[in-house]
Amino acid sequence: MKYRLELNSDVIEKFAGESLIDSLVRRFTYHDRTFWLEKVAMGQVRVSGLICPPDHVLVMGEVVQFAIDDFTEPDLDTCYHKIWENDNLIMVSKPANLPVHSNRRFYFQTMTATLRRNENLPEINPMHRLDRETSGLMLYLKKPFGSKSLRRNLGQIIGAKFYLAVVNGVFEAETITVSEPLREAGCPPVHYLMVVAPDGKPAQTVFERLAVGDGCSLVLARLETGRKHQIRAHLAHIGHPVVGDKLYSHGGKYFMKRCNDELMPEDLISLGSPHQLLHAWALGLQLPDEDLRIYFSDHFSQNWQSYLKQFTTWREKACQVVNRYIETH
Repeated sequence: MKYRLELNSDVIEKFAGESLIDSLVRRFTYHDRTFWLEKVAMGQVRVSGLICPPDHVLVMGEVVQFAIDDFTEPDLDTCYHKIWENDNLIMVSKPANLPVHSNRRFYFQTMTATLRRNENLPEINPMHRLDRETSGLMLYLKKPFGSKSLRRNLGQIIGAKFYLAVVNGVFEAETITVSEPLREAGCPPVHYLMVVAPDGKPAQTVFERLAVGDGCSLVLARLETGRKHQIRAHLAHIGHPVVGDKLYSHGGKYFMKRCNDELMPEDLISLGSPHQLLHAWALGLQLPDEDLRIYFSDHFSQNWQSYLKQFTTWREKACQVVNRYIETH
């Protein structure tokens, strides 16, 4: 889709001191230096409302403002499902391949921007996040709670999170707890790749095998901690990467191809799915003075549905796992 993109970007301390043109080129890599020089020369890029030369040195507190009349985003599925809401919160099921926040390629088509428009809630913000290709339940804060203690500890509202994952190979263990610390790799080609390391942050995931299919398995994952990419990194570490995961399977080569817009149809066949098969299926909501309530999302993509046909009794077993958790907490 094409639309007029208008952006206001605050200059924070970390980036103060760099030139206007260097800042634009570094942050917005979908256009080259020549493009941005032309935009600055035409007065279409301003700093705090003023036309400035490309070598203007940015100062903390200034605002870089610009518009692109024909900004193009690849079309995404933005059809979400509303699961539950009250005066303060809204829970939705996010479709696969939709980013939660804006990034260098998507501003209009994000889960947060879509909710702000469709629900007429301009100040809505997510209480947690999902990776772009992960589908399923997300909880959003519509407005602050009246209780100061609750505002300081919003994380206590989410009592439990369960994810479904289709993984490569036969998952041998019926139940396994992975407690390997994780940290960002911090090196090329993907600095934010999460790796198991002794100096990483504590991370724990409980996996329950639900069913075994043709060269793959369906598992239910419960997060005990909330590290970035935790489920994907832990599954890859134990030799069962998520089907369709471009970063944590096949040595990450398909992730790099996607970044360069070089993914081919045969690559998706090798991956097993055009998006990773990880779905936030169940979320426990612990509101003040109420019992823990579990909400589910059975809104699966077509790729998900095709795999689930192999696992005819998965839901019964998954519900048993969730109910067992509720009974002990």
